[in-house]
Amino acid sequence: MRNLLSANFAKLKKDKFFWFAFLLMILGSTVQLIAPMIEAAQDPDFKLPALDAVFVQYYPLIGGLCAIFTGLFIGREYSDGTMRNKIIAGHSRSVIYVSNFVVGTAAGWFLNIAWIIPMLLVGVPCLGMFSSLFTIAAYTLVSFFMTAALTAVFTVFAILITNKTNSSISIICAFLFLLMLGSGCYNQLSEPEIIQRGDFVVEEGGNVNIEKLGPQRNPAYVGGNARKLLTFVRDFLPTGQAIQMANEEKIDPPIMLAYSSVIMLLSTCAGITVFRKKDLK
Repeated sequence: MRNLLSANFAKLKKDKFFWFAFLLMILGSTVQLIAPMIEAAQDPDFKLPALDAVFVQYYPLIGGLCAIFTGLFIGREYSDGTMRNKIIAGHSRSVIYVSNFVVGTAAGWFLNIAWIIPMLLVGVPCLGMFSSLFTIAAYTLVSFFMTAALTAVFTVFAILITNKTNSSISIICAFLFLLMLGSGCYNQLSEPEIIQRGDFVVEEGGNVNIEKLGPQRNPAYVGGNARKLLTFVRDFLPTGQAIQMANEEKIDPPIMLAYSSVIMLLSTCAGITVFRKKDLK
């Protein structure tokens, strides 16, 4: 395991897409901080956002970069013949699988850190300290587990689909599906139970009458067992967790950490089981 990890981390250091994504996260974080300061300099009435609101914006997007990286990194193992060479050298498929998952997760964590660095070095001096340091710390911990859970899912696709192009497309499609599913559950749960109707204007014979409409039940509101199911799916999916944190919602960190751990465990066990039986031609 140690030799495989050393080899994979050595490849990670030379991976062009990883460094592109790393610099992209640093640049994106810096731009998100500088843009409102430029606007504030031009408009005296513009109020600078809290650092918390800027910090959380990257959560739904980090999974996309992890998806692309995992597909390219592991796909290159097949296209270069490295995967077969590792097996011929006597490494077990389980160790090969886990080593790829570990390096992919580490890459995702480095991308998280790339976003955090400008927030601390530029954001804190310019926008002030976080209004709730405990909440941001909880978000950060959940985001690291969320990244690992997504990488675990992407590793299954990348290991089992030997064609690099097909693998990358499948992983990106899987991420977009999870993102849309998480977003759909979040939006549905955000519907209020009661909505306030506006005024209704009626014209009769040139006279205008205004009828005030009272509150009524929102037909889009979901309650009962269906709401419990949607809540579970939203909290269970890493993308659902990301969307909640991006909107600065109150979360339950222990539950989300447990869900991400379950996804990591199940995905890894399933991936190893199938990979052991896979015929590498």
